Amino acid sequence: MGNLYKRPEDYDLEHLGYTEDVDFYTSLVHKYRPLNVLELGSGTGRITFPLAELGSELGYDVTGVDIEPEMMDKAIERRCSSSAEVQERLTFVIGDMRTWQADCRFDLILIPCCSITHILGLGDQLEVWRRCYENLTIGGRFVVETAMPNMDVFADSFRMPPRTPIELDIDIIDEGEGTRLLRRKTTRYLSDEQRAEIRFLYEKYKDGHGVDNFVDDFQSHVFFPRELRLLFMFTGYDVEETFGDYRSRRLNPQSPMIIMVGRRKR
Repeated sequence: MGNLYKRPEDYDLEHLGYTEDVDFYTSLVHKYRPLNVLELGSGTGRITFPLAELGSELGYDVTGVDIEPEMMDKAIERRCSSSAEVQERLTFVIGDMRTWQADCRFDLILIPCCSITHILGLGDQLEVWRRCYENLTIGGRFVVETAMPNMDVFADSFRMPPRTPIELDIDIIDEGEGTRLLRRKTTRYLSDEQRAEIRFLYEKYKDGHGVDNFVDDFQSHVFFPRELRLLFMFTGYDVEETFGDYRSRRLNPQSPMIIMVGRRKR
């Protein structure tokens, strides 16, 4: 896991104004009409809270599970300041998605925001899929989001000697706080491991003056579409739907992501 997950305020700033995935996951709830929803890797609750707000209208409960204490503390703090209706529908639990066992079963389990890429080994990945299977009702759905392999970025890792270009991929301003966050990144791809070594370089400014900077290194597993499908099939799911982005079911090399929906068979 990276340093960013120990800095929940910077995590929220990094995602400021980004709602496309929130809209997608709330649309799934409208479509599937679950009674009990689980989000794994829920962080500060960026997606969890909109789901819980909708749950107060449609009559379902939401549980958010995350392994990082700092993220969980922020989420619980936000829950305490939420409406009574949201608090009634929303629970946060600290736990590891590979091992966390629910007291009840869920109709819908989500792993959004590419959180699954932090699970590096095949054995651990199988544990996640199997644990979610156990935590689902029969016919319940398990939804996993991950990024499509960016072969153009990875190509520099195959050069001799390898190159790691720096990319500016986030430049965001919180107008209310007068805070600006810049994020640069380098990526090195290890093809034998299907692993991306990603280094994020953060710079934070307040009213035009630098106030903070930090480096965030983490390892990320690179999933390919058939590999993802095989994980579902091997652990007892029917693959029901595959999305290439938040709007389309078309999957192609230019798709920014893969979102796969598996349904528990029995």
